[in-house]
Amino acid sequence: MGVNGAGKSTLIKLFAGQEPLTAGEFKLGHNVEPDYFAQDQYKELDQEARILDDLGELAPASTQTQLRSLLGCFLFSGDDVFKRIGVLSGGERNRYALLKMLLHPANFLLLDEPTNHLDLRAKDVLLEALMKYTGTVVFVSHDRYFIDNLATRVFEIGDGKVEIYPGNYEDYLWRKQGGAAELQAQSAKTAGVLPPPTNGDQPPAAESAEPKSKRLNPIKRKQMEDRLHEVEKEIARAEAAIARCETQLQSFVSAEETQCQSQELARQKTDLQGLMKDWEELSGTLETTG
Repeated sequence: MGVNGAGKSTLIKLFAGQEPLTAGEFKLGHNVEPDYFAQDQYKELDQEARILDDLGELAPASTQTQLRSLLGCFLFSGDDVFKRIGVLSGGERNRYALLKMLLHPANFLLLDEPTNHLDLRAKDVLLEALMKYTGTVVFVSHDRYFIDNLATRVFEIGDGKVEIYPGNYEDYLWRKQGGAAELQAQSAKTAGVLPPPTNGDQPPAAESAEPKSKRLNPIKRKQMEDRLHEVEKEIARAEAAIARCETQLQSFVSAEETQCQSQELARQKTDLQGLMKDWEELSGTLETTG
């Protein structure tokens, strides 16, 4: 975490060996194999190569079915796998670059804004993949939802130093807003009113300073509300894409084109179903927690 210009990307580049040290030193641990994903990582891709062929060069022992399955995990399905990298959108190229990186035998991933240009569904795919990753991940991100679900420690960079906070983004905000000091004061106050134990009896347990309630933490609630708004925007985009596909199917061009359009329509409808499910879950949680 840190304001623009604080040195977040510079720190990642130092770890990756992309930036020279101006002072001091750092050493990687034993058997650490780093891999670096830059904000413009897509520029390193071969623009003329087809996705399936390019991935096959990275994983020559994999069958076509295995490669297509991997690509499917990152939302490349049907004829999309035969596209040339140069015609992909920014989000598609980022998705593919992330997939290639995750196939490398690295145990220390350095990611600089990995969710840039990714839509909501693609972010969830990446998040799920990184949550299953068994190595260490250091990442820079402005995406609060992504940080909150992935981070286990937050490094705050500013004024030429790094402060480390345990927990995720919500925990970081709680500490920055004085939550730890307040909890400590409450604990001390509660401990001060407990009667001393007598005749070997155990002291009565202190009642929680937090009242039992189904209400969400305000920070968590705000995150869920923001997420709900994002899902609503994605639903609108998916519905518009479905309408376009249905309109295109009314005009016959060729059998091949009709097949492609039908596959795209099916994919958009599947995405819409997933988004509607997300919307229902978020809406239900926000409604039942007041």
